[in-house]
Amino acid sequence: MARIRHLAILTEDVEKLVNFYTTAFGLKIVPGIGTATYLSDGHINLAIIPIGPERKVEGAQLKPGLYHFGFEVEDVAGLRDVCKELDAATGIDKRPPNREAEYRVHDPDGNPIDLSQHGWPI
Repeated sequence: MARIRHLAILTEDVEKLVNFYTTAFGLKIVPGIGTATYLSDGHINLAIIPIGPERKVEGAQLKPGLYHFGFEVEDVAGLRDVCKELDAATGIDKRPPNREAEYRVHDPDGNPIDLSQHGWPI
């Protein structure tokens, strides 16, 4: 079975997003190739890509962002203050009961992040 290798976010402000993900979620900067800053939790990488150079290659239609992705966290409540401090676009909100993730927050660029205190069902 294949497994997720990385997720990529296009952004106007690489430094702000790198600070958000390294501080709020403890991701580490890892080596990589190209203009992206690569972050990792040890299993999956998150590429924070400056949108300017990508627009030169792919076209002006590119917009910052990604649909959503999720983190399994130990303590959702413990993230509330740090996410607010780091300019999260929203607070940590409860998700409807028909969702796999219990909570959602939006990073400083408005990208939705699902938060769960459990792994995927086996």
